[in-house]
Amino acid sequence: MKIVKLGLLVLLLNSCGLHKMSSDYHKVKYEQTPAVLEVHGGYVIVDLEGTFPSQYFAKKATVEITPVIISENGEESTLKSIILQGEQATGGEYTIFFESGGEFVYEDKIEYTDAMKSSKLELRAVAILEDDNKVLGPITIAEGVISTSQRVANTEIIAVADHGYKEIEVVSETATIYFLVNKSNIRTTEKSDEDVKKLQEFIKQGYKTESFVVKSSASPEGTEKINTELSDDRKNSTLTYAKYLLKRLKADGSNDDENYNLSSAGADWTGFNKLVENSSIVEKNTILSLTDRNKKKSQKEKGELLQDMAEVYDALEGDVLQYLRKSEITINSYLPKKTREEILLLSTTNPSELSVEELLYSATLTENSANSISIYNKVIELHNDWRAYNNIAVSYLNTGDVENAMIYLQKAKNNGGENESSVLTNLGIVASWNGDLNKAQKLFDQANTSNYNKATLNLRMGDYRSATRYYRGNNTYNATLANILNGNNNSTCSENTAACYYLNAIAGARSGNEEVLFSNLEKAISADESYKIESLTDLEFSNYTEHEKFISLTK
Repeated sequence: MKIVKLGLLVLLLNSCGLHKMSSDYHKVKYEQTPAVLEVHGGYVIVDLEGTFPSQYFAKKATVEITPVIISENGEESTLKSIILQGEQATGGEYTIFFESGGEFVYEDKIEYTDAMKSSKLELRAVAILEDDNKVLGPITIAEGVISTSQRVANTEIIAVADHGYKEIEVVSETATIYFLVNKSNIRTTEKSDEDVKKLQEFIKQGYKTESFVVKSSASPEGTEKINTELSDDRKNSTLTYAKYLLKRLKADGSNDDENYNLSSAGADWTGFNKLVENSSIVEKNTILSLTDRNKKKSQKEKGELLQDMAEVYDALEGDVLQYLRKSEITINSYLPKKTREEILLLSTTNPSELSVEELLYSATLTENSANSISIYNKVIELHNDWRAYNNIAVSYLNTGDVENAMIYLQKAKNNGGENESSVLTNLGIVASWNGDLNKAQKLFDQANTSNYNKATLNLRMGDYRSATRYYRGNNTYNATLANILNGNNNSTCSENTAACYYLNAIAGARSGNEEVLFSNLEKAISADESYKIESLTDLEFSNYTEHEKFISLTK
């Protein structure tokens, strides 16, 4: 009989403890920061603090609190639960004392859906004391979600693969003439050198000349004055010979003195170091070390340094110095090219007559997207080139057709483009648009994509500081959005679009600038009436819903 009474007493005490916790639950304070939920990086973040008063929390009790976001249509999104314990209980993350009370902090995030925009954050709590439990609450601690960060525009720079075709291409041929020590006259043996014969064969092709270049130098031993004068003398003698030779060979433009570009290098230390490094001289590391340590010395001092290397001078003369006493005659000529009109015509009439680069280039010459795709398909048929697959994918991305774009990007990967920046960038853009931001990050890193694309990804990920850094100097829509989300509410978008005006209105609301707010909201609604309805439920304007101007704009 005593055991039964004791059990009833324990049950009665437990019930009293839970009853008191339930009846005094209104004394528990919860604070969500910020007071209105916001979306960042695609997630709604719940960041709250709870404070329990003294003589509230039963010593042996636990309380399980579960935040739930309930949308306007009743859809529920449940976040993780947190368990709090009394000082004589176990299993909780925080201990709340009976006499002094206590606090706890909680943070979790949940992926945002559009249904959450008009919603409420409700805390559901259950108090448990031994075998008994009691529901506390529920309590609504926040209403609605600010989703401005979701307004990112899909304006990434889609990567077109480079066709590789050069409209203007310069080809060159060079003859090198070597001189004896301290001499500047051109020897008869040099005039019949194999290099001169190569010039002759090059001229026979009949290309139009871009320029003739005569460049001379001296080996670096000796004084600066002597080497400079010697290099200049070699330049002058070579110029005289070059004009004679090129006119005799009937090189295009050889009679025009303006086509000749001259340079005299003096002592060629760069050439010296390169030849030493590639030589078989045993002491080459010592020589290079000495010239490096003495590179700030004058030409005279360095020349004397070479003369002091008596034990290696013969090797230097045979392997290095004699090859620095020279002049070069270079002909730069324009490689003959088909005209744009010829390339464009052949791309549709006889594409096999074009190189793959010419064919890819022709696709950029037509303003008709269908014609471009037709040409890219011909590239695939003739060459199976990854660039054509990528650029067809670009056409689909430009129209927002991600599904077909992915088909062609996969083909681009499978046909040699797996490590190409343009393919990786476009795959990253697709991942970003699909919300797979971590995958997009990896692909953008591999591609070393543009700063604009990096900025846009940072914006989507909620890293507004990095986004504004990459967007620096840019006042496009996305750059303005990044600035606003980073706290710069004086930032304005310069694009004349409804979306841009609406964004500027948000900046005005955040900064309390009614002129900016209402003038831009009026422009946005005038350009696109859907913003009238949108602004009525946008919590960015919650402080202005009773304002006469706001009412007049949205009625």
